Amino acid sequence: MSEKYFAYILISALIVIIITALFLLYWRIRLRYLQNLTRINILKRQQTINQNTFFSTIIINSCVQKLFFLGGKTAKSALLWLVAGKPEKAIIYLESRTPLLALFLNAHINPYGAYRKISQQKRLCLLTPEYGVFLPILTYLAYNYKATEKYVNKLSLYFNNKKNNTTSAYYNYIASFVYMHDGEMLSASQNASAALKVFQKKQYAIETAACHLLLAEIYRISCVNDVASAMIDSAIKIYQTQNTPLFEAKAVVAKGMLMVFENRYEEAAEQYQKAIDMPITEQLRADIYNQQTLLLLIKGKFNKAEKLSKTALNLQQNLKNQHGLALALQLAAQIAFAQKKYVKTIRLANRAVGMYELQQNYSAQAECLYLAAESRCKQHLYGEAEKYLRTILWLNRRHPNSFHTANAYSLLGLIYMQRHDLQRAKVLFQQSLHLEQSKQRCEGMVADYANLALIEELTNNPETAVSNWQIALEYAHQSGDIELENLISIHYTAEKQQKQNDNNQ
Repeated sequence: MSEKYFAYILISALIVIIITALFLLYWRIRLRYLQNLTRINILKRQQTINQNTFFSTIIINSCVQKLFFLGGKTAKSALLWLVAGKPEKAIIYLESRTPLLALFLNAHINPYGAYRKISQQKRLCLLTPEYGVFLPILTYLAYNYKATEKYVNKLSLYFNNKKNNTTSAYYNYIASFVYMHDGEMLSASQNASAALKVFQKKQYAIETAACHLLLAEIYRISCVNDVASAMIDSAIKIYQTQNTPLFEAKAVVAKGMLMVFENRYEEAAEQYQKAIDMPITEQLRADIYNQQTLLLLIKGKFNKAEKLSKTALNLQQNLKNQHGLALALQLAAQIAFAQKKYVKTIRLANRAVGMYELQQNYSAQAECLYLAAESRCKQHLYGEAEKYLRTILWLNRRHPNSFHTANAYSLLGLIYMQRHDLQRAKVLFQQSLHLEQSKQRCEGMVADYANLALIEELTNNPETAVSNWQIALEYAHQSGDIELENLISIHYTAEKQQKQNDNNQ
């Protein structure tokens, strides 16, 4: 009897376990279904947002899960609206329970508004790394690159001990941008690849595509263009699968930019037109106009570039997009410089400088200052040019950027050569060369060695001059710029012949 009773208990327990397992499986499947549907509808809504879009699968999943298990009429209503891609009620409901989660959910539909609110709670974010990791991502989307670097550095101690989990993948992703801006391409590639591996494993499609585009940019800068192109194609395929034409169009624009870099101008123009013809926002349209303006500028079609630049400027102003407007002003300044309208160049460059300073985009600010300095040199106003260049050097002490600083030292050296102060010019060229060598910029090193060779010629040091011309020629060959190599070769051959003649005499 006891054995029979025990068997009944065992069977009953087994039935309870099976029913419980089926119940939990049902709710798990239902939860995943709701999470997937929410992601689809949030992405659909983002196709109409005239801002840089923020997307995090883990944030969306967490919001759906919290509302799913909280219960209650209000939570259920908030969940239904969230699943429909309208998270406003969910944001209000979660604000009193998980405020940071609510703020980052809001970032999916209002990234700049959410960024302003989150910036006021940055200390809390940094003390809560599972949410704080998204702070530098939003900061980067708002073009505040220096703040991005600061937050990444503050979070590094926590995430250096967290390897290969989902949150650390987001950290690796944004850290890669910081390394890329600092010119540390190997570290940038390693971090982006680590993030990609996790996102692929978790099947986070949008984050996977974003990593592909990030790696494409890293490889483009590193001149590995075939891999960069493959990465962009992978991102495009994902966006097509996810039915996100806006994101797909942005990837197509990235492919056009890569083709510009490869001097494939007609193909680049086709990519830009392809993106324009897709269902895109006015913001992306304005950004594409900026890229098309740059392409026309490169091709030497200055009148067409100027006309399109005005269209881009007007559209960016109407959209109140400060970053796009600053770039449009910078491009307009470059067009004016190409047309030898130096007064106009300086006026436009100065406006762009002011806007970039407010955005804390110090690299672009230095680039515009350099353009203004070049314009003053063309007007033979060397004192005014030096003021702009000294501003770049002053800016570099607070926000290091060796690329523009090297250019500033080099142009200052040319100014002092013009003043016949050869010793000071030589020191300036050497300072520029040191910075160029630290980043292995071949074309920059060519210019510096060539300028040092000219200094040695003028100070009657033919052997050192020939040596510098030879090094410049070697770097010109490495750069792959045949025209530059031929120009340096002419100077090298002439100085070498002059040295030989002097020795014969």
